[in-house]
Amino acid sequence: MEKKFDEFDDYYFGCDIGTDSVGWAVTTMDYKIKRFKSNAMWGVRLYNESNTAEGRRMYRTATRRLDRKVQRIAWLQMLFDREI
Repeated sequence: MEKKFDEFDDYYFGCDIGTDSVGWAVTTMDYKIKRFKSNAMWGVRLYNESNTAEGRRMYRTATRRLDRKVQRIAWLQMLFDREI
């Protein structure tokens, strides 16, 4: 007869956290998967691939580069205003 999980036996809980998933398992002290209501106590939760900041960073870098170029042209026009 299988023991119920609510009896407080010693057990291990393992968790593996990745970038797109989380895996978990509950085992007995001799590393056998515990069961709860006839279901093995292990699983994986998959997530959608996360977005990187690369696209936003490239846009921000290009915007700053353009702003610096416009600022340099404005300074040159101000310096050479009389000559122009």
